[in-house]
Amino acid sequence: MQARNEQYYEAYLSHKQISRRGLFRTLFNSVDKGQKEYNARLAHRPPFAAEEHLFLVACTGCGDCTQTCPHNLIQIQQKKAVLELDYMSCSLCGKCAESCSTNALNIAFRRDTGLRPSVSNECLVKQNQPCTMCQDQCSQQAISSNLTVNNELCNGCGECKISCFLSAIQLV
Repeated sequence: MQARNEQYYEAYLSHKQISRRGLFRTLFNSVDKGQKEYNARLAHRPPFAAEEHLFLVACTGCGDCTQTCPHNLIQIQQKKAVLELDYMSCSLCGKCAESCSTNALNIAFRRDTGLRPSVSNECLVKQNQPCTMCQDQCSQQAISSNLTVNNELCNGCGECKISCFLSAIQLV
């Protein structure tokens, strides 16, 4: 494939009219439409993780974070760090971020896993029965009595999921 030089672009622009407004509209529309896809997590990431596009470049899969996690919640999958909250919640201690030499995880980033609870119909509250286990265990008090999650308060630690004896809560 031939490299495109200044002459190519001059010739292209002499045949195509591009207004400033059209140029900016195209740029901003592509940013708005693609931003959610661009930042979407491909896997559950540890707390203090950079945005996904940066994380994928910075994380080398060295395993330093897996070795320092006191609860062994971080695994390396496809050469990237992945958070597994199946059997224990994350204390958000920050040891994984402190050990990361590439800054894919860094204390300066949000103290949040990005995961949020999703409650299934097996939940006792949804069946009009009394239960407050997930609400009681949530240190952030992010879950209301009608199971609404306050995304500003929730840090995705997984305490609600672990506390549910019916396994009615998944983190997404």
